[in-house]
Amino acid sequence: MPGHGDIVMKEPLLTLAELYPTTLKYQPRRDEDWRVVEDALPYAERMCSGPLANWPQEVLVEWLHRHANNMEDYAFLGFERLRFERVIWPTDCIPGAAAFRDERFCGNFQNVEERAAYSRHDWLAHYMLREGTWNTPIVLLDSRTVADATRGAWLKKPFHLLEGHRRLAFLQGLRRLGKARSEHVIWLVRHGA
Repeated sequence: MPGHGDIVMKEPLLTLAELYPTTLKYQPRRDEDWRVVEDALPYAERMCSGPLANWPQEVLVEWLHRHANNMEDYAFLGFERLRFERVIWPTDCIPGAAAFRDERFCGNFQNVEERAAYSRHDWLAHYMLREGTWNTPIVLLDSRTVADATRGAWLKKPFHLLEGHRRLAFLQGLRRLGKARSEHVIWLVRHGA
């Protein structure tokens, strides 16, 4: 039994393999405390030369690297089966809150002008107000192409936002203010064989 002042080392509750049972091979490198230590570009290069060779580097950086802790949410899609197309859509074709898993998020982040006015540190709000669009495309799944409807029953139809929640919410604010560009670049994702 440890005495007063002795340091007691605790074993982790779960291993990385238990935390990420389906996505461990896609995870960025982590340290002993499970913090991501692999920079975004080396991670993307490693994935592009390995299991996700068909993925654009930009999507690997913005989605999988930046949101590594949430990869399991979409593991059922089978990342290696996703196909990406960089497209330009008119503003009126880009979905709003209906594409969000939690539509309230969209409503809570539409105040792009207010965010820019009250926070000089919200670089994205400043950028989007100035440019009328986002700095990097959102990632939008054409959920009609997902064959396993039972596992993906919660996916929004016809499009489900995979990455770019703040950007898409801010776009809704720009629309309301009449400050959105007429077209925007997006990554359209389809589930393929």
